[in-house]
Amino acid sequence: MIKYLCLLITMMLVASVFAQTKVKVNCVREESSITYAMNHPMHAWTGESKEVNSIILMDEARTTIFQVAVSAKLSTFDSKNANRDSHMMEETEALKYPSVTYVSTAVTLEGNSFKSAGTLTFHGVGQPVELLGNFTKEGNKLTFTGSFKLKMTQFKVNPPSLLGIKTDDEFKLDFKVVYQ
Repeated sequence: MIKYLCLLITMMLVASVFAQTKVKVNCVREESSITYAMNHPMHAWTGESKEVNSIILMDEARTTIFQVAVSAKLSTFDSKNANRDSHMMEETEALKYPSVTYVSTAVTLEGNSFKSAGTLTFHGVGQPVELLGNFTKEGNKLTFTGSFKLKMTQFKVNPPSLLGIKTDDEFKLDFKVVYQ
């Protein structure tokens, strides 16, 4: 009898875990951004997109994140130099590969830090990446910030050049994504 009672309790616990209600939370576009930073021997610059699309799938209590998806169109990045932006669109073949995306496979929240493993797709090439950063929670508002470095060549993009001199292969991405 005790054996069957233990089995029943175990089944109820497993059912309650799988019955967890998952909610989709959209990002607040007006407060979210992705910024890239690049270097050339003559100067450094940044380009920013304030047109970030993202959604997270989490539990109703907003304590567990099951998955994150983020996307930004390359045409929305502004470096405050139209010629540079146009050249970047050419080099990244933005008409053929219009967006950069990230989809998580695992997300861990600990204290005010997070770790997210997933796939970043840029120029039609998906690469596994691990994002580390910070998050804050104020009521129902969640803000995630962080930065990481990538190499253009790992996504089969040739570093652009100015006056025959190429930019650094490595570039940095900073992000701030706000959900409510």
